[in-house]
Amino acid sequence: MMPKEVKTINIHIINIVWGEKYINTFLNLSLPTQFAPGNLTGFSSKVTPHYIIYTTKEGQTQITSAPIFEKLKKAALVEFKLITLKKNDCPFDAMLKYHSDAIKTANVTRSPLIILSPDSILSKGVFSYLENALHKGKRLVAVCSARMSLEKYRAIVEKGSHDWSPQDLAKTAINNLHHRGKCLILNDGHISSHPSQLYWQLDANNLYVRAFHLHPLLIWPQKKNMLPTISVDGKKFLEKICPNLSAWDVIIDCSQAALFEISSDDQFTEDFTHSADPKRFQEWKQSHASKGHLYFAKHSIILGDGNEKPEWKELIQNAKQTLRYLEKKQSTKLKLNFKTMSLSICKNICNIIRWYAQLSFLVLTGKKKLTLKKIRYHFYFLFKYHTFPKHTLKNQK
Repeated sequence: MMPKEVKTINIHIINIVWGEKYINTFLNLSLPTQFAPGNLTGFSSKVTPHYIIYTTKEGQTQITSAPIFEKLKKAALVEFKLITLKKNDCPFDAMLKYHSDAIKTANVTRSPLIILSPDSILSKGVFSYLENALHKGKRLVAVCSARMSLEKYRAIVEKGSHDWSPQDLAKTAINNLHHRGKCLILNDGHISSHPSQLYWQLDANNLYVRAFHLHPLLIWPQKKNMLPTISVDGKKFLEKICPNLSAWDVIIDCSQAALFEISSDDQFTEDFTHSADPKRFQEWKQSHASKGHLYFAKHSIILGDGNEKPEWKELIQNAKQTLRYLEKKQSTKLKLNFKTMSLSICKNICNIIRWYAQLSFLVLTGKKKLTLKKIRYHFYFLFKYHTFPKHTLKNQK
């Protein structure tokens, strides 16, 4: 718990954003939700919020010129940390670098961190929930942040307000899921190629979720000498900085707080599903999940309005049975199923061909240029993250 002699506590709210497009999303869609009741203006007198924005010099100018910035200055102590990015820098590496800097800075003053992204959409009461969690002695608060369509969300808020109750925001997200979110719904025996979260549809307004990766919304490290090596939710990081799992809080429903993320419909279109296969699932889990992620996955999460119906019980039992099937240990005996093996190999080859075909098309049509530096980066990313650098398929503008 927070020491009794400490009258006030500095909370560092971290946001890393650059590029005109993402800054517009931050200013017009994300930041307004942070002024909903129980958020930036909902902290008690025991908290001093510091809002720290990592951005470029151009980004700082764009943000400070926006009318909403004056409102932000009244609600928190705002600090800009200027960053420098080269044209071909990996955005994931940049996020890692600046999240690490934020953790080191907060550790000096023993400050908890609230980690946001420029596409985060918050319900009412999120920051108040986090403050209460700190008073209860929690060191880490994680939330399931399903991804919804930016275009559909923008059309909704243009007709309404940015003040969302947790349940209403959850229903809106579920009814307007992004392609990446839809891929996570287990349907007809198919599973996402990156099953960090598993969704089962309970009804039109609710999903049952078992998730290995959650959004670490609040982090107050117990160990001060630990920094992430992949990302703040990467393997073996969270359990190292906060080894006491009893100090972890997983938000399992949307009755008190909710947070979702938005992405344009033309992003992450390379996501795909494949037949649910225990061997492939366990290989993914072995590569991407550690003790902390396995702890997250033990929690049954309901995303939605939470209005339980009698048929939920059977649907949830079926979901748990599917998860047990996926986690079923494989026999140590060698079993050759040439048909299954052939299909799996063919699918992998097709995915590789499809990815490089997209890249080739962009190069041949002059929308992208290949340089030796880009080729080196491609293989560096491939070997480090064991996946294609999908963000490089975006057209150059």
